[in-house]
Amino acid sequence: MRLPGTFDTIPTLTGDGIRLRAPRQDDLAGLVRAFSDDRVRRFMPVPPDYTAAHAQSFIDTAPDMWRGQRAVFVLADEASDTFIGEAELLSVNELYQSAEIAFLLDAPARRLRTAVAGLRLVCRFGFEQLGLTRIEAFADFENSPVHYAGLRAGFRHEGTARGKLSGPDGQRRDAVVAAVLPEDLQSP
Repeated sequence: MRLPGTFDTIPTLTGDGIRLRAPRQDDLAGLVRAFSDDRVRRFMPVPPDYTAAHAQSFIDTAPDMWRGQRAVFVLADEASDTFIGEAELLSVNELYQSAEIAFLLDAPARRLRTAVAGLRLVCRFGFEQLGLTRIEAFADFENSPVHYAGLRAGFRHEGTARGKLSGPDGQRRDAVVAAVLPEDLQSP
């Protein structure tokens, strides 16, 4: 197994219309727009007043995040290389060869095909480059588009993680638990 910290630079990967790459300065406006979106704020723990300073910090610290147990990517359109979202493999666990995936699409890019392609590409990176044997996803019960995209990408529903998520009101919320193994990853 290979930890994210062993990469000299953040790798770039492409497939099925998606590019995974390092965040860069021209992603700033897209990051602010995506993380300020009401739907994202409802289901992800982001500051209530996400600003350009937050986005700049993300861009600047992305290489440092890779030095730990976290692989952070910007999702970009493969043809134009413009920002369409963000994805991470976090809590990479060397002992269990597993990680958790976090994923969001900017509102203009929210299409099932894009979500499924992005999820598959991040998972392929995890399986093929990191040597993971399991990738888990936790999603709010009310976030049905994420559940559906995960199922289409090959994730299987496994149960409930009680109190796993923090809602926008600070209350703990239960999450749907899903996971994908290398043999579950469906081809496009």
